[in-house]
Amino acid sequence: MGLLLSCTSREADLRQKYRESPVIAIQYWGEKWKTHPLWQRIAPAPAELVERISIENELSGFSERPVDAHPPPEFFEALKLIASRLPGPVKRLAEERVIGIFTVNDLGSSGYTEAVRDEHGKETYAIIVLDKGVLLKRKANEWGTWKENSVFKPQTYGNSVLRVKIETEENDSVVNAIHFVLLHELGHALGMASCVHPPWDDSKLASPVKLPFPKLSWKMNKDGKIVSLFDDTFPERGSIRYYSFEKAPLSNNQILSTYKNLKNHSNFPSLQASASQWEDFAESFATYFHVVLEKRPWQVMIEASGQFPVIIDSCWNESICAEKKLFMTKWFADPQSPPAKRGEVF
Repeated sequence: MGLLLSCTSREADLRQKYRESPVIAIQYWGEKWKTHPLWQRIAPAPAELVERISIENELSGFSERPVDAHPPPEFFEALKLIASRLPGPVKRLAEERVIGIFTVNDLGSSGYTEAVRDEHGKETYAIIVLDKGVLLKRKANEWGTWKENSVFKPQTYGNSVLRVKIETEENDSVVNAIHFVLLHELGHALGMASCVHPPWDDSKLASPVKLPFPKLSWKMNKDGKIVSLFDDTFPERGSIRYYSFEKAPLSNNQILSTYKNLKNHSNFPSLQASASQWEDFAESFATYFHVVLEKRPWQVMIEASGQFPVIIDSCWNESICAEKKLFMTKWFADPQSPPAKRGEVF
């Protein structure tokens, strides 16, 4: 998120505390976490992590200030299910790199992933934070609908009704909402760990378009800014802001055009994937695992006044996503293969 506030003394102090937070260095976490299997690495967020998230929220203009929360059994159940179904190479990478999953209330979103630097200052490990209060409120389809609607500011005219289906009726549960959120956050963690995109703090703007996964959807424009390959025919993409609700740049009457352009003029597997190269991989990981490997549904349904309902299905079985599907198939078979080697197939 861009930090666009004027530089006051408080902001300068907050930025310094943010940069110096101990939780982004492996020395803070030690080695004990490695003695537990991934699905057992769930705990209340430590105070230093809560402080870092609070600082980031304040600098980014979010009102939420998180507090630590005891993890409920649903979190363990969802993570254990994922860990049992991850392909062997992916599970080993997760066991090696994901330090833990930490729980809070009032995060400001459903989940959050942060890179942790090794002894040499390289982004090697990751921590995941989940909002207990948000994720215990809604079953899977209700959560997906709530999250997707957060991109569009409600209007009093021309309203479209947007619904999301990520589970069948019999599997629509709180645990499966957590399941999908965890997949997305694991996608962030493992995308970083396997170097399929630049580090999150990378300042070399040219590097994304040289890597095999980002170059499928991203480029540098003449001003040196990373944009999607589809911005000319998908103009809403640059205004997508999740969890914005009333402050969202897009409005409810733009739902239909946004999803039609996503579907017809891009290779992003979800709307959230189009937000950035980092969200692209996280959502590609989550939806590929969810739809292709687990055979679960993914569908957006839009009802606009006076029009027939529009249904947006997953693109994983369509030609527009064929290159990404090939990439993900190879990545799930060997996530630690050098990116350049994987890129040779394109």
